[in-house]
Amino acid sequence: MIDRQSMNIASPVSGGKRKLLGQALINRGVINGPKLDEALMHQKRSKEMLGDALVRLGYAAFEDVAMAMAETYGLRYIDIEASDVRPEAVKRIPPALAKRYNVAPMKIENSILHIACDMPLPPQVLGNLRSLTGMQLTIYLATTNRIKSILKEIYEKEEVSVDLSEDAAIIKLVDGLIEKAVRERASDIHFETGRNTLRVRFRVDGLMREVETHPINIAPPLISRIKVISNLNIAEKRSPQDGAFTFKNGGKSVDIRVSILPNIYGEKSVLRLLTSESRRTTFESLGMEKDIRDLFESLLKRPHGIILLASPTGSGKSTTLYSALLAVRSEAINITTVEDPVEYKVEGVTQVQVDQAMKVTFPAALRSILRQDPDIIMIGEIRDKETADIALQSALTGHLVLATIHTNDAPSALTRLVDMGCEPFLVSSTVCGVMAQRLVRVNCPHCKVSFEPTVDELKRFGISSLPKGAEWFRGIGCRHCHNSGYRDRIAMFELFKVNREVQQEVIRNVSAERIREVAIEGGMRTLFADGLLKVNKGITSPEEVMRVTLLQ
Repeated sequence: MIDRQSMNIASPVSGGKRKLLGQALINRGVINGPKLDEALMHQKRSKEMLGDALVRLGYAAFEDVAMAMAETYGLRYIDIEASDVRPEAVKRIPPALAKRYNVAPMKIENSILHIACDMPLPPQVLGNLRSLTGMQLTIYLATTNRIKSILKEIYEKEEVSVDLSEDAAIIKLVDGLIEKAVRERASDIHFETGRNTLRVRFRVDGLMREVETHPINIAPPLISRIKVISNLNIAEKRSPQDGAFTFKNGGKSVDIRVSILPNIYGEKSVLRLLTSESRRTTFESLGMEKDIRDLFESLLKRPHGIILLASPTGSGKSTTLYSALLAVRSEAINITTVEDPVEYKVEGVTQVQVDQAMKVTFPAALRSILRQDPDIIMIGEIRDKETADIALQSALTGHLVLATIHTNDAPSALTRLVDMGCEPFLVSSTVCGVMAQRLVRVNCPHCKVSFEPTVDELKRFGISSLPKGAEWFRGIGCRHCHNSGYRDRIAMFELFKVNREVQQEVIRNVSAERIREVAIEGGMRTLFADGLLKVNKGITSPEEVMRVTLLQ
């Protein structure tokens, strides 16, 4: 059996109940109640661990905290020395993993690996250690500084026969690719295993580009490295896994979302980079023209109703939603979201992560949110009738609801809700506005040149000549844009307010095409027309608008 300590199960203490760290320190005579209260207040402000707060205030030593923690969790305290470490134990744990989790391998006895750490390890980490070592574990607690000192000493000893070169090379490779992806403004990194090679591709400005290839034998340790830093199970190779980690790059933090997918040649890993540069916060920076900005902002000021963002995956809907939350956020408003996944953390907003395994679904989360006295609710995606019905009822009971739905244009969102089984009269009375968007690449400012459009090019946009003041540009390619002619992306939008005419058509259960006609009659500018405005301003090229709107 696995040692009970390796699973963080406490031994019976004081009638079989676990003690809180603070109470354990009081019981040991290290601190008293007022000192604990002061440390808790200090901890609340500094966001550090309680033990660190007590040491910083001078109320306890590192050894006191470690012994009390060991007592709290039913583990054994050890004043670890270098002489306690055996070479055969050191070989079992890679240096990167040991240093990441502050774990010192000590010895092997009767097929049990004895290790020391500075705090109880999460179950996922313990599972990874058991899988890596293939051994049962016995856990000891020691002070942080003592373990760090031991790790530095044992992994720098020349006589310990541990092959560090491969491990270090993989770490350097992964870190280097992430740094390169950040420099080149990539939104995603794809590590793709093939029959004989590992291919690395970046998605930059919406399009994929191969950057490196490596021998296939690099793939397993590379994917394992990604799993380790994402707190995933490195022994699981047959099921998909999702995780996340934060990467420090030149003083800046990059939040990275990780997806692992098994395939016939091994496992593929995709890293989504959520850099601060990608978090645009103003509607103007997103690409909204003034008339659309004004209408969208007026919809956001409504006390209740539903505002739908209707576009396919990868159209920038989430960024627009987060910008909307930042625009309406205030001390007087309670905003709660339910998302899958939470991509950006927004200060002052309560964000709920969908977790199917824990039964935190969109409908379940929304029912709880309605009991949390919200003013504004943001729904990451309306996927089914149950979620849609709760959104409609929320709007009817005085809440403003922001939500996304997967359709190809704005008018189709209304018929999509009806197709899900929602009552047409409810849809017509609760949805107050619908917006769709697409991302187009921006002409590279370093190599764009103006040109005179041909008669055919003008004809494809339904015009015979350029409007006054308009000038068309396209990029010819340079080192700044990797010879693509484009650098960065901006959105095209179509937005309409659900007026009385649209409501009547929804109640009649007409087609999306008919709703589209009524919306255009009411003043909606289509995605294609909004794209033409950006072409006339020289922001993007006519070819790019044609590519994205599929009108070539």
